[in-house]
Order: sequence, then structure tokens, then C-alpha cells
Amino acid sequence: MPERTVTHHTVIDHDVFDLPAPDGTPLAVHHWSPADPAAAVFYLHGIQSHAGWLFETGPALAERGVRVYAVDRRGSGRSGGTRGDLADARTVLDDYALAFAHVRDRSPKLPFTVVGQSLGGSVLAALLARGDLRAADAFVFCAPALGQQRARHGADGLGALRALTGTERVPVPLADEDYTDGRAYLAFMANDHLMLRQTTLRTRAAMVAFEDGYAAAPGPVTRRPVHLAVPQSDPIIDLGAARAVLARLAPQSVERSFPVRRHFLEFTEARTAYWSWLVEVALRDSCPAGSVAP
Repeated sequence: MPERTVTHHTVIDHDVFDLPAPDGTPLAVHHWSPADPAAAVFYLHGIQSHAGWLFETGPALAERGVRVYAVDRRGSGRSGGTRGDLADARTVLDDYALAFAHVRDRSPKLPFTVVGQSLGGSVLAALLARGDLRAADAFVFCAPALGQQRARHGADGLGALRALTGTERVPVPLADEDYTDGRAYLAFMANDHLMLRQTTLRTRAAMVAFEDGYAAAPGPVTRRPVHLAVPQSDPIIDLGAARAVLARLAPQSVERSFPVRRHFLEFTEARTAYWSWLVEVALRDSCPAGSVAP
């Protein structure tokens, strides 16, 4: 496949706008764009993060010619909804399906790469299994939480998680140092009042339900280009389990490993290499949506 020269562009637009979800909940859509974008990225964030964590990634991609859209999941970031609460998986998937259709219509001529980071990777797989992203051109799973509930819990444990319905709050059992060892990023996280430190019990049930959606898929969920971006080792994600799930859902997937040992690549010393790689994926590996079967 021929290489494409990455040129630098001036960012002329950065805004956040509200998009009503199917039930009326306002979803905050963050948007970065150069004057003349050559491709677009739609980004799904993780369990504790929000689109505001792309304060460097958004501009970096835009400077390289890629328009970026990132939606704060309901109950996260600047979006509406009860903080840290996912009543059910279907509502979240419907939110993202609507948001993607909206931004796709805003940029109808650009190739679109959908990126799912951490829990966003599990959501991305569930969306693909439902057939919600047929208008996308390529997919990136970044340190994805694919199959993580099944990797940690047996059948009885999964059944107990599925049965959780309460709104009692429980802490997210992750350390900031799992994400990054950069002092500036750790300081940012410590002072980020939008970072989720707790979720509701039924959010855990929704996380299992995301997995159930793609675990039931009879075979590959897309034939379009799929990429896996991972750190060398990850203190949060069982990478072996994630690889096994992706091999079944998208056997054509190609892996790129970065030489760091923290979960959130954008907050590590590999960030610039990751941005450049992601731009190459968006510019080079995307194909017109009608040219390859979904």
C-alpha cells in the first residue's frame, strides 16, 4: 500500500456542541478540525475518561489533517445523565449510533475511522455486532476492554453481574498510575473533576451486556480494515483475552504495539508515535464505505 505524506495543517475549529440522545439526554460532542481535513476520526472513550482527555490528541490529529469527533458518554464528561450511571447497554449503543450518524452526515465525503479506547473498544465491538457502523471505513481498537468481564469472571460471576440493577455507587478499582507514569498527566487526572471515580452497580451489568452483544456474534463483524493498538504491557487490560476476541470478530486485524507499560497511550511517551500511526491509518487504510462489504 503506498505511503502518504503527512502534512501539517492549521487548526481552525475546536468546539463542543450538544446533541440530543434518543431520550432527550444532551450528549456533548467535542470537535477538532483543520481547514481542509482529508479524513475523520470518531472516538469512543473509556470508563473513567471523557473526551476532554483528548486535549492534546484532538489538536495533534487536526494538525495532521484529520477531523476529530469525540462524544462524552452519557453520565460522563460534559454530557447529561446521572454521573457514572449506565442504566442498560442498549441505551448507550443507541446514543453512539445516533451520534455517529450525525457526525457522518456532517462530513459526508471524508473517510471515517472509528476508534474505541478501553471500554470504548468493547462498545465499538458491540456497535459492530449490531450493524450500527456500516458507514464507517476503518476501525481501531486501542488497549480495548474486549472480553475482559469473561476473562475475570466465571459463568456464575457473569450471571451475578448481569443481575445487578441498583444505583448504589461503587468505586472504580483502578489507579491513576495504571494509565500513565507522566507527572503532568497524573496531576491533570488528580484535578480532573470530570473523571469518573465511581459508577453505579447497574453500570457493571451494562459492561457485561456490551460483551454479550459481540460474544453472540456468529462470526466476523466487519470485513473493513481493523487495527489493534496496544502498549507493550497493560496493567488494566488482559491483552491476551482482548487479542483472542478480536481475532474472532475481525481476523483481518493488524496489531501495532508501542513500547510503553501504561494503559492510556495518549498520556505516555509513545503519544506522538501513536498519533502519527493513527493519522496514517485514517489517511491510508480507510476506503470508500461502499467499496468493501461491512
